[in-house]
Amino acid sequence: MRVLIVDDEAAARRRLASLLEELGVEIVGEAPDGFAALAAVRQHRPDVVLLDVAMPEIDGFDVARHLDEPRPLIIFQTAYAEFALKAFEHDALDYVVKPVTRDRIAQAIDRAARRLASTGTHAWTPEALRRLGVAIGHVPARPGRLLVRHGSGHRLVPVLDILCFNADAGLVYARTAAGSAATDYTLNELEARSPGVFIRVSRADLVNLAHIRSIAGNGDGSATITLSDGASIRVSRRRAAAVRDAVRHLY
Repeated sequence: MRVLIVDDEAAARRRLASLLEELGVEIVGEAPDGFAALAAVRQHRPDVVLLDVAMPEIDGFDVARHLDEPRPLIIFQTAYAEFALKAFEHDALDYVVKPVTRDRIAQAIDRAARRLASTGTHAWTPEALRRLGVAIGHVPARPGRLLVRHGSGHRLVPVLDILCFNADAGLVYARTAAGSAATDYTLNELEARSPGVFIRVSRADLVNLAHIRSIAGNGDGSATITLSDGASIRVSRRRAAAVRDAVRHLY
């Protein structure tokens, strides 16, 4: 079994490495943050990722949802109370409460070994990650940068540079002055992660308030906004009043 350790605390990574070495597990690498974790998974193709939940900017849930196929098994590690974890419906392979003990990590590794021997895979869906987050009371930090797809990997884009998000053909795209890039989020998730920064203007569009330059009525209850790059986006009749109100408070 090949394991990647992901934790933003160096002391925690050292402890996990020591425990895994005692158990005879091969450690293929370590990562101090979520962005490095995604790169390390692509490079090393581990069987299992020991993944910290609470990390700055890109947390463990973000890492899990951005992993490429074939996906490694994930053992979440968290400082949240164990009783909260038990409320989850057990979609996770395992989750280990810090401080991690030798017996507990051994149990998790044994579970991973049995899963690898049987199916070799564990599917994480956005809904499963959402339910786990709710169960442990996890609240994502408002991101300063957002992961978008870039070639076979990902890159980070400053949130304030994103003019809008557009849903099209089952994907959500982040648009900046430099172009568009696909994301791995839904519009609802992006809206929840950025209150006061982005506003929903239609079923398919989420707009950065700071990039709205004007709004004009269309005569049928809907409206059209103009963004800082000159592009126009239609505001649905259902959302026009809320968008106008938000724009008034900007100026």
